[in-house]
Amino acid sequence: MFKKFLFIFIAACSFGTAFAFKPDSLVEAGNKHYVSNDFMKAAQNWQTVIDSGYAAPELYYNLGNSYYKMNNYARAILNYERALLLAPNNKDIKFNLKLANAHVVDKIDNIPDFFLKRWIHNLTKIFTSNNWAIISIAAFMLFLVLFIMYLFSSKLWIKQFTFYFFIISFIISVTAFIFSSRRKKMIVERNSAIIMAPSVTVKSSPNEYGTNLFVLHEGTKVVTVDSVGVWNEIKISNGNKGWVKNSTFERI
Repeated sequence: MFKKFLFIFIAACSFGTAFAFKPDSLVEAGNKHYVSNDFMKAAQNWQTVIDSGYAAPELYYNLGNSYYKMNNYARAILNYERALLLAPNNKDIKFNLKLANAHVVDKIDNIPDFFLKRWIHNLTKIFTSNNWAIISIAAFMLFLVLFIMYLFSSKLWIKQFTFYFFIISFIISVTAFIFSSRRKKMIVERNSAIIMAPSVTVKSSPNEYGTNLFVLHEGTKVVTVDSVGVWNEIKISNGNKGWVKNSTFERI
């Protein structure tokens, strides 16, 4: 009897909590605080919505704008990067991220990727993972239809037509599936991060006794490569690597 009562009580509390939480009202409150130049309260409202599982590129973008207004450029960059991850073709996000990056102390030369790798990466970001998956399924269904027509048609011109197009549709289906997987991997892996500490000395090994290699400052983007305990090996855009504590950065 007690277990049954406890289950009902927990369910009621959960329902009450879910009912009480209104993300739309918090978003609207954040908008009003932002217009009133109360950027801290605006950020708190939007962060609460995000922490509750309602993440969206618009929320991260607005959050980045709030931190930018507060001159907290590291957190502005972090949230612009998160927004860009979900909406990679948004020009407003790219522009504001460029403005925030102008305040970063570290000016690191990028090692350009091989043009084919860069082309594939940019092509992958054209659509979301779900959109690529839909394209893959649609192309595969077309492949099946054309393949059946090829098998059962007695006319030569139909066989020739369907032969070429079922091959093309199959290639499109496989390619779209690969792009869907790559796009999802970009979001799930989260191996990119932003340095949040004012400055951090990068070590040659995962301990305090390692040789000092170079210094990074807040707002610098890094890629995490490996981890040992509280230490992470990071790589910067010029290819240099080293170890920092995981408390000094936040993953995008």
